[in-house]
Amino acid sequence: MTVSEAWRSLRDRRFPELPLDCGSPGNPGVRYSIDLRDWSAKATTPDQKRIEHYIDRYDLRQKRVLHIGIGNSGLAQRFHRRVKEIVGTTIDEPEMAVARSLAIPNYRFVLHNKYSGDDAAVEGTFDFILDNNPTSPCCCVRHLAQMFDFYAAKLAPGGQIVTDREGLGWVPEGSNPRWRFDFDDLAAVAEVIGFTAFRATRTVYVLSRSAPPAPGVQSTARHWVRRAIKLPGQVARNGPRLLARAIRRLR
Repeated sequence: MTVSEAWRSLRDRRFPELPLDCGSPGNPGVRYSIDLRDWSAKATTPDQKRIEHYIDRYDLRQKRVLHIGIGNSGLAQRFHRRVKEIVGTTIDEPEMAVARSLAIPNYRFVLHNKYSGDDAAVEGTFDFILDNNPTSPCCCVRHLAQMFDFYAAKLAPGGQIVTDREGLGWVPEGSNPRWRFDFDDLAAVAEVIGFTAFRATRTVYVLSRSAPPAPGVQSTARHWVRRAIKLPGQVARNGPRLLARAIRRLR
């Protein structure tokens, strides 16, 4: 794939610090150590939790969800009973092993590199594409374009690509800091692929072809019921810590 004129213009105008083409045809974006990539045994990150909280407000019963970077498969465990299907991708076998061990019937997972331009391993289109860290592993604008072309091809009509400000803006120490995107960067990219960027919440950002639909009244009510059910457990877990913090502040 050559870099289109639209992407060249965007890079020259907005991202001149980023390489146009890394020159590597295989395994693009695999730049970090396994410790930074593999999340199979780590807790779900706050930005991922916010993305999950966002989609939790929707009626997902007939929805297909594409989860980029399955990590500990916590999303599949949380939502598999409420969705039509979840498909997850990863580039690391330990995350595949965790997903395999769960044996969730409507959860498929594949080894797939989102920057590769290969969409054969991921079948069909999706109502939600979730990626909490779309840019920092990237190597060049050519492969960034391939990722967004892949997402555009896989997004169903009325679908949403969902990310979070924290993951979008994270880069590890020693990496090119310009891979740290903000909302305006995301909006500029969206324009190139014919999408629009929306601030769904204070931290959750959405790319879609039209304004994301508001959650239905019933699904919103179910969301708050689920939160209410979880509240006593959250209070039991976090109450002593919060009380101790308040006491320290009063001293």
